[in-house]
Amino acid sequence: MTVVGIATFQSADGFGGSSYVGFTLEGAQQSLLKRPDQVSTILVKAAPGVSQEELVRGLRPLLPTGVEAITGAQLSDESITAINQGFLGFFRSFLLVFAGIALFVAMFSIANTFSIIVAQRTRESALLRAIGASRRQVLSSVVVEALAVGLLAAAAGLAGGIGIASGLKALFAGLGFPLPTSGLVFKASNAAISVGVGLVVTLLAGLLPALRSSRVAPLAALRDVAAERAGASRRRALVGTSLTALGVALAVAAVLAGGGSALQLTGAGAALTVAGVVTLGAVVARPASALIGAPLARLRGIAAALARRNAMRSPQRTAGAAAALMIGVGVVTLFTVFTASVQASIRETVSSSFGGDLAIVSGGFVGGRLDPRLATEVGRLPEVRQAVGVGTGNALVSGSKQEVSVVDPARLGTVLDLRTTAGSIAALGARQLAVANNVADDKGWRLGTLVPVRFADGATEPFTVGAIYDGGDAVLNDYLLPEAAWAPHASQDVDATVLIKLDQGVSLASGKAAVERVAASFGGPDVQDRQEYAATFSAGFDTFLTIVYVMLALAIVIALMGIGNTLSLSVHERTRELGLLRAVGETRGQLRAMVRWESVIVALFGTTIGLGLGVFLGWALVRAAGQQPGGSLSVFAAPLGQLGVVLVVGAVAGVLAGIRPARRAAKLNVLRAIAVE
Repeated sequence: MTVVGIATFQSADGFGGSSYVGFTLEGAQQSLLKRPDQVSTILVKAAPGVSQEELVRGLRPLLPTGVEAITGAQLSDESITAINQGFLGFFRSFLLVFAGIALFVAMFSIANTFSIIVAQRTRESALLRAIGASRRQVLSSVVVEALAVGLLAAAAGLAGGIGIASGLKALFAGLGFPLPTSGLVFKASNAAISVGVGLVVTLLAGLLPALRSSRVAPLAALRDVAAERAGASRRRALVGTSLTALGVALAVAAVLAGGGSALQLTGAGAALTVAGVVTLGAVVARPASALIGAPLARLRGIAAALARRNAMRSPQRTAGAAAALMIGVGVVTLFTVFTASVQASIRETVSSSFGGDLAIVSGGFVGGRLDPRLATEVGRLPEVRQAVGVGTGNALVSGSKQEVSVVDPARLGTVLDLRTTAGSIAALGARQLAVANNVADDKGWRLGTLVPVRFADGATEPFTVGAIYDGGDAVLNDYLLPEAAWAPHASQDVDATVLIKLDQGVSLASGKAAVERVAASFGGPDVQDRQEYAATFSAGFDTFLTIVYVMLALAIVIALMGIGNTLSLSVHERTRELGLLRAVGETRGQLRAMVRWESVIVALFGTTIGLGLGVFLGWALVRAAGQQPGGSLSVFAAPLGQLGVVLVVGAVAGVLAGIRPARRAAKLNVLRAIAVE
């Protein structure tokens, strides 16, 4: 081919990682289609005064069977629907899940902040009650304050969200998936929903502290009242222990029992476990702070020892500050464990089912395309025992669109073990297809069941089920058609992969070198061994995990802001105490270190609980998902290296969260601080 022009898709080379090549009509028919008299689509422009509907009605009598005419509006709607149901729909769902997680994390920070503020205003609330304010008025004052804070925060969040949306487009470009630079779409309805949700979340988070404020007795103004309870109540311990035990038992029982409802029961158990752990936070905060701070006290001296005592002194505050981080880290750990398990399961499944030695893959966003002659040429090498091309395509199987695999069934068994449960793939006839177990179970198909298949050229052929095999091996789809049946209806003969079995006695290195020499004349596709081929199926999850980490990092930032906010309020409450420490000889550096180490203890407390919670929920989710019909999760993997990084990041984040409160504490005037009531 001779290049005669270069164009871009707006400012990008392509769209979504896909590039475009333009041909003349004759060149496209000759190079892309098996028959030069074929076209795949016909675009028709109506004469002046003729509507799209009228044009379609006039065209329908002229069309052959299996070919349809639709309006331009219908084509646009179908294209948008396909995009929404594909990646965009998945990504939108992910964003909504992340939004829910972020709001859930933020609620803990908001509730903790209002709880501290209300506790510090105990005498003020009592004085209001003593001079005649009703419980309703005290409650209303806190609710109005929460609404004001929520409105300002929601407005700021809306502006920040627009900036984050711009950053996401840059992130996709960095991940090799550029989007068109057509600007951002801003809808007033979305903005109204965002602000409304922010107000509701803030109101709900501040409601419990507001109720607590309204219950302060007027006599509390006449006596010294502790701002916060020194320890957790027995009722909290009982409720938290019961919820946690019930949630863990339900999740474990669901995993052990299995069945189609295992996933739902595991989800219910996970919700109860999270609620129980959050409730137990104040109960375990004191011993956990003592344990975490013990080595710090020995290594970092008096400043760390005081920080340890401060964290132990107010277990409710410590637990409240750590709860948001615990949830954020727990979600990150859950996604990490689940993704690692999916990757390990895919690698094991591919390695166990793929009986060949090498595979040729072309890559690309749509799976790539290989000339079928490549498999033929590779199969002629003296080093190769068998080379089988595997194609992919779309067809309407029993009325629903499905992605099917296209192979030569007689040769497939040499390179792939599909573990058939009924029939024989090698003996498939020209009018037979094979389906995975989960498809047969869902649709009630058995050997001999008649299944109509409509191809892309509009032709419909009757097929019977000739074999049923274990699906989920990632190499093939859940529907398998013989090449002989697919070829007459395909617009182009292509393979997505070539699976290769080397001859006996041929080393992997020499066999791979021989195959690469042949592949070089077919565009140089990648030749991979078994391990590399298995890794390609799980490589896509690395990009997904990167996006997950970027999005959930924002949730952790919210949690760290909560820790910093809690420490700032704590510094304000302990102004006189800090002044006395300075008066008896504590330096500014020691004071800053004390606040920072307290932040580290709180962060490590939330991080370790979140890690344990995430690993347990990840295990339960993986086991439950693997027991679903058609489930392919067979391996549970907890990547210790990545989880260790999460733990270290939690400690470092604790230092960062404590910087601002520590500076504020160090700047206190000693005499003024001592004089504070």
